[in-house]
Amino acid sequence: MNDVICPLSVVMPVYNEEAVIRDVLADIARDVLDVVPGSELLVINDCSTDGTSVALAAAATHDQRIRVFTNPANSGHGVSVRRGFDAAQGEWIFQIDSDGQVDLTQFIELWHGRENSDLMVGVRAIRHDPRHRLVLTAVTRVIVSLLARRWLRDANVPFKLVRSSLVHHLAPFTPSDAFAPSILLVVGAARSGARITETDILHLPRLHGQSTLRVWRLVRACLRSGWQTLRFGVRRLPRYRPGS
Repeated sequence: MNDVICPLSVVMPVYNEEAVIRDVLADIARDVLDVVPGSELLVINDCSTDGTSVALAAAATHDQRIRVFTNPANSGHGVSVRRGFDAAQGEWIFQIDSDGQVDLTQFIELWHGRENSDLMVGVRAIRHDPRHRLVLTAVTRVIVSLLARRWLRDANVPFKLVRSSLVHHLAPFTPSDAFAPSILLVVGAARSGARITETDILHLPRLHGQSTLRVWRLVRACLRSGWQTLRFGVRRLPRYRPGS
């Protein structure tokens, strides 16, 4: 486990988001990093092929709170999230995506309410996504809730605030190549007795660019993720205690 040297690490995977990345970085700086002095932003660049890499390098040069990691090969969203989790040095980790579809002004509500929780999960009560993604979310909701033994509305949301000690508590049981470590985090938190809080958040339409995951790839990914989630969900996990 990394030594805790800052209050908050923001973990954000990125792939080909040239159209929005500058605005997203500005939002993070204003609505998250400036709100929590001493925090850091970890950007995991999954070998972007557009102008994303140039924008990230420029941002890191001008803001020392930003650390950019580039994967040795295009490895997918899950591997990038896991790499960010492993590199985080904060007491808390805030996991988000880089597409600009979540209003980051809502972060302060999570931050101020964190003390009585180990994992705070945003819930996209109204989604602005294609129908196939809404169907996927509905199926995931049922599977996760059954495995977690409690109703959880939006396990895969890219808007989570979690104690780093909980992330590291579950890391030995999480596959290094997990397609959706964010989902496994929620299932593991519930199964190990962590305190979970759900909070409704505003989900925004995607204004620029497009998702890089097509329907046929999504189906294949769902099968892989579902199998990993089922295997993870039936494991016996040690009890989590804050600070452990």
